[in-house]
Amino acid sequence: MEERRAFVRAAAGSLLLIPLGAFAQQSTPRVARIAILSPGANESRSVFTAFRAELHTLGYDEGRNVALDFFFAKGSEQLAALAQAIVRSGVDIVLADGRLAAQAMQAASRTLPIVAVAGEPVSNGLAASLVRPGGNVTGVATMAVELGAKQLEFLHEILPAARRIGVVDASKQPGAAYRSYEAGAAARRVVLRRIVILTQADAERELAPAALRDVDGLVLPANALIGGLIAPLVRLIQAAGKPAIYGEKDFVAAGGLAFYGFDIDEAFRRCAGVVDRVLKGADPATTPFEQPTRIALVVNVKAASALGLRFPYAVIARADEVIQ
Repeated sequence: MEERRAFVRAAAGSLLLIPLGAFAQQSTPRVARIAILSPGANESRSVFTAFRAELHTLGYDEGRNVALDFFFAKGSEQLAALAQAIVRSGVDIVLADGRLAAQAMQAASRTLPIVAVAGEPVSNGLAASLVRPGGNVTGVATMAVELGAKQLEFLHEILPAARRIGVVDASKQPGAAYRSYEAGAAARRVVLRRIVILTQADAERELAPAALRDVDGLVLPANALIGGLIAPLVRLIQAAGKPAIYGEKDFVAAGGLAFYGFDIDEAFRRCAGVVDRVLKGADPATTPFEQPTRIALVVNVKAASALGLRFPYAVIARADEVIQ
């Protein structure tokens, strides 16, 4: 009995020697640091809300076990410098908003895990294949080439007399997605005009009414830079009185004419799942790129009326959503 009392006294004494902060340290979860690189200007896009919400569903709470650091380039010129700053900051993983952000991050580091929403990752050099990327980039691959031809088709159905279509491109050089528009335009005997926008200042100049006088309609593909300028782009295009089809649904909610494309919020939710798997040990090199599963057509009757247009019955019949 006396030996047992001695053991208890010794155990209690050893506990007194453990710093009080040690218990708190053991119960404090490790904070995963996620950098988000975007050519946009702020966090207002719904994609970031969707990403955060899915992280929460997966058990991540900002301020407790995850920290999000946003890096906004406000165009494409500062992406490389911000990518280098992210590497130096020592984050655990990067969410790249779009192809340009993903390419900037990959150029800055070939080891830091990168999860990207990007069009055509194989042809753009981000991955060896969709199934086995082979490097440090994985995520969600958008179907930019396939969607481009269909967007042009729908716009031509809405504007059968159109002879010159403007395609807003947020890249310095035309890529595979733009070439898909060229092929579709040739099949419909329409002329394309490539409108390059790298900053909001470019948009204010290139989409002013006088600058759009020679086009009958516009296509704005899904793009991280373009998606960060929803309000000003819709304002400019409405002021010019030009029908436009958009690659992000948020444009139609803001008053745009029509949307055809994938659910970009879903893409960012799925990226949250990929981030979770990589943080838990999955290797981006062997983590397949996912692809969007939902493609939708949304039309805005009110916007059409303001332009003096009526949607053809065939377009209305195929629409997944009609905004009155």
